[in-house]
Amino acid sequence: MNAYQRLMNTLMGQPVDRVPVLAVLGAYGGKLTQTDLKTLYRDPAAWVAGQQAVQEAFGFDLVMTEFNYSAIAEAFGGEVAWFSDQAPNIKRPATSSAEAALQMALPDPQQSGRLPAILESTRRLAERYKEQVPVIGVVPGPAILPALLIGMEQWMETLLFAQDSAGKLLEHTGSFFVTWANALLQAGADCLVVTEGMAAAEIAPRELFAERFLPHLATTFSQVLGPKVLHQTGGSINHILDLLPGLDGLVAVAIGSKDDLAQARALIGPGLTLIGNLDNLCFPTASPDELYAMALACLQTAAPNGHYILSNAGADISLATAPENLKALLAASNEYALTAGCSR
Repeated sequence: MNAYQRLMNTLMGQPVDRVPVLAVLGAYGGKLTQTDLKTLYRDPAAWVAGQQAVQEAFGFDLVMTEFNYSAIAEAFGGEVAWFSDQAPNIKRPATSSAEAALQMALPDPQQSGRLPAILESTRRLAERYKEQVPVIGVVPGPAILPALLIGMEQWMETLLFAQDSAGKLLEHTGSFFVTWANALLQAGADCLVVTEGMAAAEIAPRELFAERFLPHLATTFSQVLGPKVLHQTGGSINHILDLLPGLDGLVAVAIGSKDDLAQARALIGPGLTLIGNLDNLCFPTASPDELYAMALACLQTAAPNGHYILSNAGADISLATAPENLKALLAASNEYALTAGCSR
């Protein structure tokens, strides 16, 4: 069974040879190919080479686009900070005003900034790995997207004190979310990971999510023509899991490292796949044996009922992570398959 079959069977509740294992290794691909990160995040050939190096080194069940949204902020007019030891970040958003953001033209995925390079790397990954290894596209959630234009603090202030402007900005940026998500799917992504910061308990309480953001997710998800995974960007998500079944095209939810796996399964029901919930902070500091034990504990808790994928719970895993620590995840999945069997 190849990686594509393994992941898709898991999402559909079909038999697999072992539990799929994912790890977010974008910048790590540059480490393996000795490519500086500014080149990695600008050059499609460099990105594809990095993902190929990750695939050859570890054999995880995916290749992926950037889990990084500096290119989107830049396409709207923001400024990017570049680093030698971590993925780029947003240095300055395009504006600090919701009113000004509403006047901005939406970026064209085919022409604006680095967006065409991301689409090109997606096409190349799809050409290389089609139906062999899943190609995963990563997009910012439609409710957190306005923060890329005006900054997180201003977005929260707008939500709390200027609800009319917040609604208009959600609608405005929602059009870009739909266009960008469908562009990645058309370029060859098999599935999208939608990283929705407003789904995290640390950012938005259940009531705010249910009233303001869930309807927006429902509207935008229905316009995105492919399977979607909802990701909490490193926070906790169990507080809203029971609200998510029924979202159009939702096939899985990535839970946080502080979320209880057994509780998560009870909350979300049997039909959706759970992904997670290994703590990113453990990867560079724990020993291989410790990570193996953590991974095996996740598998023993969540895998018996099927619909489970082992993964780190956040964005890029630290470049300081030893290769042996990453290999421990697959070792745990293989061990679990031998001792418990994989029938779902």
